[in-house]
Amino acid sequence: MKFFLPKQPIFFEEFKLLNINIKEATNLFNEFAINFRDFENYFVRVEEIEHKGDDATHRIINYLNKTFITPFDREDLYLLAHEMDDIIDLIARAISTVYIYQIIEKKPYVDEFIQLTMKAAWELDKVIIECFEKQKNTPKVNEAIIKIHNYEDEGDLLFQKSIRQLFQEEKDPVQVLKWKDVYEDLEDVIDKFQKVSDIIEGIVVKSS
Repeated sequence: MKFFLPKQPIFFEEFKLLNINIKEATNLFNEFAINFRDFENYFVRVEEIEHKGDDATHRIINYLNKTFITPFDREDLYLLAHEMDDIIDLIARAISTVYIYQIIEKKPYVDEFIQLTMKAAWELDKVIIECFEKQKNTPKVNEAIIKIHNYEDEGDLLFQKSIRQLFQEEKDPVQVLKWKDVYEDLEDVIDKFQKVSDIIEGIVVKSS
C-alpha cells in the first residue's frame, strides 16, 4: 500500500529547510569555538537561527494539521520536527551558557565536540534527503545513521575525558561548576543527533 502514499514535496522542503538551519547553527557553533570571544554577538546570531528553526517547525505542524494523507506516520513527523528543532535549541543553550557564565578561557575538547556536531549535521542532511525521496530504508540511510551513532559514541568518550580532566586540573570550584555545565551542554547536542537519527530509522523501517 505504500505506493498510494504521496511524497508531499512540501514536507520534504520544510524538513530540508529545518536541517539547513541546523547546519547553519553548527557552522556558527564552529566559528564560536574557533574565536571564543565576542560571545554576545554569537548569542544574538544563534537566537536568530533558533527563531528560523521555530518558524520551520511551526510550518511543518500546520501542514500536518491540514493534510489528510502524509508521506509518513503523522505522529512520527510531529516528533521528528520537534526533535530536529531541539538540536538548534541545544546549540543555542551551549552558546548562551558560555555567554552568561562570562567564560573567557577555552578548555580542552570543546573543538572536538563541535567537530562532531558538524559531521553529524551533514550526515543528517543525507538522511533527510534519502528518507523523503525514497520513502523507505536504504543502504545510504543505514550508513548515515551508523555514522551519527558513532559520533555520539565519540561524544560520550569526549565527555568522560573532559570531566575527568576538569576535576583533575581545575582548582577553582566555581570554574568546575561552570565548565561541567558547558560540557554537559556539548554532550546533549551530540545525544540529540542520535535521537533524531533513531526516529528517522524507525520511520523508514515502518514504511519499508
